[in-house]
Amino acid sequence: MEPMKFYDACMELHRAGDIDAAIADLTQLSETQPDFALAHNALAAIWKKRGDLGKAVRYAEKYCELEPDDAFGYTVLSSFCIEAGEREKAEDALGKSHDLRFREQFAH
Repeated sequence: MEPMKFYDACMELHRAGDIDAAIADLTQLSETQPDFALAHNALAAIWKKRGDLGKAVRYAEKYCELEPDDAFGYTVLSSFCIEAGEREKAEDALGKSHDLRFREQFAH
């Protein structure tokens, strides 16, 4: 199955309330398609909701690595890091977010 269709199926499991199955399938997707950023992003959000900030931060970092021009991704990473008590990482991520937004705004 192509990654986007598999991802959509995972999100359907999540919406249906089968979070454990969604996590298992998204984890499989992130391992078999390590460059598929949406899987990492979804896992970051799910682990944040589950209260596992360590996993949430790791998946958010991977998402930002794969999508380095996504200012909002760095903002999310920063907020996760703040909550996890990782102030330096939070400040770095927020700085990257600000830099990207500045460049986007004034690049014209």
